[in-house]
Amino acid sequence: MKYERVLDHQILNYEILKICIFEETKRLFQDRQYILERWKMEAYRMTEDEVRYQSPCNAMGPSFRALFFLFTQTLYFEKYITKQMINEAVEKYADTIKVILAGHFVHEFPNDEVKRSVNEEKIDDVLKRDYIYSSMDMDYHLMRDIVTKKKDFKEGEEGYLATEIIDNRGKVRGLAELRPFESQNIDLTSDQQEMWLELIESTIHSLDEMTADLFDLITYLWMVSPKSNDGYIEFHSNDALRLRNLKKRSAKGQVLDFREEDRFNIMKRVAALSSIWISLGDQKVKVVNTQEIQDNELYKFKDFQRMFEIGKIRVAYDKKSGEPKGIYAVQVKPTSILTPYLDGPSRSLGLLDLKVFQYSHFTQREHKRLTRYLNLQWKIRTIKRTLQQPFKVSTLLKVMDISTRYNGVQKRDKFENVLDELQKDVVIKSWYYTESVDEEQVGKKGWFQNYWSKLNLIILPTDIVVKENQKKLLVNSNYTIDEKIIERMQEFSYEKIASQSHEELLTNQSEIARSEIAASVEYELEKQLPILELSKKMDPKPTIEPEQQSFDFTISTEVTLTPENMKEMIDSLGLSIRQSAEEMGIAHTTLSRYIRKENKRQNKKNDEKMLNWLKGKARKLKL
Repeated sequence: MKYERVLDHQILNYEILKICIFEETKRLFQDRQYILERWKMEAYRMTEDEVRYQSPCNAMGPSFRALFFLFTQTLYFEKYITKQMINEAVEKYADTIKVILAGHFVHEFPNDEVKRSVNEEKIDDVLKRDYIYSSMDMDYHLMRDIVTKKKDFKEGEEGYLATEIIDNRGKVRGLAELRPFESQNIDLTSDQQEMWLELIESTIHSLDEMTADLFDLITYLWMVSPKSNDGYIEFHSNDALRLRNLKKRSAKGQVLDFREEDRFNIMKRVAALSSIWISLGDQKVKVVNTQEIQDNELYKFKDFQRMFEIGKIRVAYDKKSGEPKGIYAVQVKPTSILTPYLDGPSRSLGLLDLKVFQYSHFTQREHKRLTRYLNLQWKIRTIKRTLQQPFKVSTLLKVMDISTRYNGVQKRDKFENVLDELQKDVVIKSWYYTESVDEEQVGKKGWFQNYWSKLNLIILPTDIVVKENQKKLLVNSNYTIDEKIIERMQEFSYEKIASQSHEELLTNQSEIARSEIAASVEYELEKQLPILELSKKMDPKPTIEPEQQSFDFTISTEVTLTPENMKEMIDSLGLSIRQSAEEMGIAHTTLSRYIRKENKRQNKKNDEKMLNWLKGKARKLKL
């Protein structure tokens, strides 16, 4: 039948209802033709079961089935549905529909979806307007700045690498520690755990200006994106790579994708951000000068908190070998030490120029640092109406942190060249010294410290910065998400999945494991009904992974403890390293190091726990 002939107020039967849902919804996904092709086939086809039962059959894909149930079981439950009602719902709940279907897309179209970011529209907006919004609070600025200073971290009393958070006046505002192996509630398979630990191990080497860029980007996306029930957003490596304006790989004139190395460089810095713990000073306690500090007892700080928490991760797998290629996306959220600066009545937001992401963290480090500082100062000065207030050369030199290998003349050249380039790139409107530089002084003994560094200069922001900073910026998600609808769909999806046969669940998981991606940021229903819990109730002999078939434990065979046997057992059971370690009663880092053969000293108690666990699992597999 022709869709155009369907009247707006006509009550729809099952066959026409499917068609109308597809035709009215397809405009939301015009950039995903592979989805629309599948949906069109399912919408216009009636199987024997559908004709018989007038409801979706098992052959229907999960995404279109979820879309159908969204209208029939949630939005218009037990109601007659018309074409106009579908149209109105799509208009009103467009963003909610996208959020509900995102997880289904990842599972149904893994090879296509692994390279897609849910933040594409947000990044498109940023690229069009050339700036993002960021907190302009001084404590936020100091926490962001600390992630660029790996040389400042020294081993402390607790064995962690630590440093003080110091403002421009030399006042201690807090402490920062690197705790790369501190426990996180990340539910990962052993392969994913190994990849994550590989990122974590490079933490101290991943603190630089690019890490600060990711700090800004993640907090921005958290402000403007829909969040899970636990407050997480999805951050995709594409988000940062697009803002950095990196070129994709190409072959034979065809554009392919971003390099895996570039993705790794992004994700290891995200891992570094999740490894930093902060303790800010209690505001009731007077902050002392750093020169007077003798030991930790001289200042009082609140308890340490992690800056960012990681949820689930999205991994790409090689189509042919099945080997993991890399972490493409993660669930991430700022913790309560950062959220007051991003959400709530007391936050202060301002513009951060997009150029800060595009300047090189190797060759244009000073550009990045000065851009961030100026954007902060312009927000403060716009509020105070002091935009014409001069900057001291010495202050800006400290901010830019120009290398000590330069002599005075070279530092001045570098300083002025950076300002010229910022003006050329329209990061600043103009700059000039408040008084002409006396060139006769330059080069004389002490000229750098006693003369030039004491000069003042005016740096003016662009008109758009002034205009935006004058507003009371209310940066919230452009998405209009209806949480009640999402919750109802999660409950309904749970019921549907629970009613499926165990064989169907195993088949679905097997297909996912063999595909390019091992599960996206999984939706909430998977937290309620983990596949693992179902598999425990089932006959353990059927297998998901081919490897399990060759891993045959028998009662008569002596079980030996080796890293290889341990890894194979964990993989065969579908457990994460964290879950396995909890069952054994040992730390997950201990188990991970054992599997990777990195334990320097043998611990008999841990070996005994691991062996007993291995024997117990082997017995259960045989029963």
